[in-house]
Amino acid sequence: MKKYVIKRDEGSLPEKLTRYRDELNAEQFRVVTAKPGAALVVAGAGTGKTRTITYRVAYLIEQGVSPHRILLATFTNRAAREMLRRVEGLTGSQNVHRVWGGTFHRIANLILRKHAVSIGYAPNYSILDSEDAKEFVNVSIDEAGIDTKAKRFPKAEVIQDIISYANNTDLPIEKVIVGKYPYFEMLTRQIERVDRLFQERKRERNVMDYDDLLLNWKRLLIEKPEIADLYADQFQHILVDEYQDTNRLQAEIIDLLGVRHRNVMVVGDDAQSIFAWRGAEFTNLYEFPDRYPEAAVYKLETNYRSTPEILGLANTSIANNRKQFAKVLQPVKRSREFKPAMVPCANVDQQSAFIASRILELRDEGTSLEDVAVIYRSHYHSLELQLELTRRNIPYRVQSGVRFFEQAHLKDVISYLRIIVNPRDELAWKRILKMIPSVGSATAARIYEAMVLDTGEEEKGRRGDFGKRRRRFAANLRVASPGRRGADFI
Repeated sequence: MKKYVIKRDEGSLPEKLTRYRDELNAEQFRVVTAKPGAALVVAGAGTGKTRTITYRVAYLIEQGVSPHRILLATFTNRAAREMLRRVEGLTGSQNVHRVWGGTFHRIANLILRKHAVSIGYAPNYSILDSEDAKEFVNVSIDEAGIDTKAKRFPKAEVIQDIISYANNTDLPIEKVIVGKYPYFEMLTRQIERVDRLFQERKRERNVMDYDDLLLNWKRLLIEKPEIADLYADQFQHILVDEYQDTNRLQAEIIDLLGVRHRNVMVVGDDAQSIFAWRGAEFTNLYEFPDRYPEAAVYKLETNYRSTPEILGLANTSIANNRKQFAKVLQPVKRSREFKPAMVPCANVDQQSAFIASRILELRDEGTSLEDVAVIYRSHYHSLELQLELTRRNIPYRVQSGVRFFEQAHLKDVISYLRIIVNPRDELAWKRILKMIPSVGSATAARIYEAMVLDTGEEEKGRRGDFGKRRRRFAANLRVASPGRRGADFI
């Protein structure tokens, strides 16, 4: 068998290599033009990490790598879209959309839609958001026959956190409880039973939560070697952004996908890891050279974001970290002769009192309250501050709200679409049923159970009796008149 290699005309490249030298600093250029192979990029804050990854993808495409053979795992889908939009501008290629770009969960979903049948799911599975998953946990607690009033049994949100942490760290429930929730240790067996029922219920209803997307992706790669070989061969180059915030499960998936070519480039900063509370392992960054001994190590240390004073404080604050990739960020910006302040506080109350006092000082010095902003990590952190501001009669606005797709009216509409795609979607059915006047949670549950009763083997992968019952039910029922919350029943 003859093998033909069609080489691209060098003159057809949209830009010459000199463009990269002009548009990147020396540190970035080394990363972008690195030879194939494993690479660890230690990128300090504000050093142009996103720019570097973007140019790296563009460089690979201009070197003849087919876009569909590039996997770009990012922290948000928005980041991936923006990077690929810029890659298209750099390369002029019309095929950039073929790059597998997005979050781990998005890429997992793309792959599982094709191969879900191989692990016992129908390809039309529904994806549960956090509120839906919590409802499933509540149902599982009831099904387990646990008297939550007789014992101090954890709420559904806490059960969710325990299960999710166990999934993402590859630890058994028992170890998670002992290590993070020792006050629930006497309830370990009941929590494990709730977890089993929770997992069974999701499989029976053909639904997955976000953790399942990753767990089932890994399961697919381990249990189905022919599928694992397909993707290990396809992904010639793998790039992972914010690697310090990946968890053990995500790191294992990348290793499984990179086993063939080993062209894995991970980018991250051990000094910026903030998601350990949900299972992120910043040690993945330290262990990368152990798993890839041949990996080249690069550092991005030129900071474009902050003033010298801020960088000086940052460098000093991390200098004594016992374990770190040593780096010293160098500023590009000029000094503004304004020194930042680090204020140690004993607790959240003291922190809130200081912030409120400082706001009043600024006001007395002539600063308008409209020009003062307080930034916090999570919305629940603002509770004590809001109480303190109210106590001191300081007017304020909170810029926060419910996520777009978690707004009630949108979830109502989406529920109709979900049962069209997946007729076994229990939560979508119950949400629609509860739109009917006088139908509450208990009645909705009874109606749903009546529709799925005695469906036998037909329900496991086909509409069968369930579809007939649903259509008979729909033919005799309307959700509400046009003036109410609802529409014609489907």
